[in-house]
Amino acid sequence: MNLNKKTKTYNLKHTTMKTKLYAILILAVSLFTACDVEDVKPDENLPVATDNILVLSEGTLNHNNSTLAHYNLTEKITDLDYFQTKNGRGLGDLANDMIKYGNKIYIVLNGSSRVEVINAATGISLKQIPLFNGEKAKEPRYICSHKGKVYVSSFDDTVTRIDTTTLAIDGSVNVGRDPEQLCVVNEKLYVTNSGGMEWATGNYDKTVSVVDLTTFIETEKITVGVNPVKIKADDNGYLYVLCNGNYGTEPAKFQRIDTKTNTVKTYADISVSNYTIYDNKMFFYSYDNIVKVFDCTTEKITNEKFITDDTTFDLPYIYSMQIDSYNGNVYFTDTNYFSNGNVYCYDKNGILKYKILNVGLFSNKILFLE
Repeated sequence: MNLNKKTKTYNLKHTTMKTKLYAILILAVSLFTACDVEDVKPDENLPVATDNILVLSEGTLNHNNSTLAHYNLTEKITDLDYFQTKNGRGLGDLANDMIKYGNKIYIVLNGSSRVEVINAATGISLKQIPLFNGEKAKEPRYICSHKGKVYVSSFDDTVTRIDTTTLAIDGSVNVGRDPEQLCVVNEKLYVTNSGGMEWATGNYDKTVSVVDLTTFIETEKITVGVNPVKIKADDNGYLYVLCNGNYGTEPAKFQRIDTKTNTVKTYADISVSNYTIYDNKMFFYSYDNIVKVFDCTTEKITNEKFITDDTTFDLPYIYSMQIDSYNGNVYFTDTNYFSNGNVYCYDKNGILKYKILNVGLFSNKILFLE
């Protein structure tokens, strides 16, 4: 089975899993062209240090409908298809991840098998970096940065290194099967190996690869739960890993890795479907949409209900969550798996400040710009 076919099957499988979890049937995608802004408190000032936000929406596989939206917080003007406006072409297929490093923004396009590099100030494309092994697509997934390099995981079981000055690929390392998220701690790259492409056989991976960044060689694998996907670091040198399990006999697990000893601890009493870490606090939620806060130092839940004003999301499920480091505002996107979702901005006290409607289909990443 070629990689493109496997990826289509993998995405179809994950859609089916979501369908079971949420008891909905994905029949069609209804896209909206309008984008409205609702100010919950018109007299309240919007964030001062963050003047603009970019919202990446992945779209659906093989539809080439990934989008990048731009919202100016001062003028309250939204360009729903900012990349198209600036470059006269569509962004591509299945945008999975996005980071800002220096004065550039790097967008990972899984379906198009490339990294799109744009100027952070202007939105103009600087380069398209194809990720192929011969004629076979590598199917990139996630990206992180460190000391002048960006690192991209791909479904061909590799991590690709790109120099941020030349925008040239200058290294590749083999890791585990079907790697997903990755992050850097103490000059080491940690990569979750899901094995998710082998869902039909149930032969998931259950390791996190450790790559020495000096030599760019995988030095070891840490055994974690089945099907690890998400990984993020706190300020204390710990890694938090979400393992999805096999959607049957092996349940999902949320675990912590001590990077000094590579020992793994499981939090059996915490149910997590997504999370982010800011100021050594972990904000997380499960399928009930209740957002909680976990102190990474004390390992205790300090807030059982982050959203304090009893506001709800227009669509039934949270799809992503990010925090603006300038001011601590917490941003969510939502989805119903049919139509364009919305962006919600809450202050650090859990009060809704504003929302941006109909931003994109499966909005998965927000960047905060000056």
